[in-house]
Amino acid sequence: MTEIPEHLLERSKARRAALGLLKDGETASSTTPVKAGDEDAAPAAAAAPAARAAAAPAPVVVKAPEPVPPYVAAALARKKIPMWVAPVLLFLPIWMILYVGTLERPPATLTGLLADGSSEYAGNCASCHGAGGGGGVGRELNNGEVLLTFPNPAEHVWWVVNGSATAVGVGSPYGNPDRPGGQRIAAGGMASWAAPLTAQQLLAVVYYERIRLGGSTVEAEAGLLALSESPDLPEHFTEGMTVAEIQALIAAAETAAGVTAAPGAS
Repeated sequence: MTEIPEHLLERSKARRAALGLLKDGETASSTTPVKAGDEDAAPAAAAAPAARAAAAPAPVVVKAPEPVPPYVAAALARKKIPMWVAPVLLFLPIWMILYVGTLERPPATLTGLLADGSSEYAGNCASCHGAGGGGGVGRELNNGEVLLTFPNPAEHVWWVVNGSATAVGVGSPYGNPDRPGGQRIAAGGMASWAAPLTAQQLLAVVYYERIRLGGSTVEAEAGLLALSESPDLPEHFTEGMTVAEIQALIAAAETAAGVTAAPGAS
């Protein structure tokens, strides 16, 4: 084996010391001669540990997370609304509007002369004119039809008092001559109600037909109401009475009650 000179070993150890590569327990010799050309190695060897210390990253301090407030934790843990619920919620207001539109409004409670007229109409007139005034054997009364035929309440009362045969005769025109579509023609099926009904009951029926079925207003039919409450109202109307006679009774009742029917009522 070839023996390595001691000075070479010392130089190698010095270099490794300068680079910080000495093994555990190994020390650099302080007597290692420094030859010419190695003068720059000593400062570099001394600066190497300082450079490594400067280049070493600073230790990262991990900050502990802040505790989550209970209300935030509860909100995060709460079940979320499914995505399919969103279109349902958007459609809900539209569905509510459509649903309400299908509901029927409860009928208004009738009182006074309207209530009396409703009862008399159901018992004596509905079989011919229909429960809602839609017609049948008799003429249609609803949708304003009765008002087109009898714009004057006195004429309406006159027709019910006398019936078609007594009023005008079978085949004769009656009612408003300017009625759209032409004047009505008596078919002979309308009987006189002067005897079966009292004057009070007959007025109630006409009042109901004009307001509830025909669509008139209480103000327009104020004369009928005033006559029904008049102390001068006879027990029965007389078959054969004229429109002028009935109109005179209504006018006197209006004067006594201090009311006037709305324009167009008579």
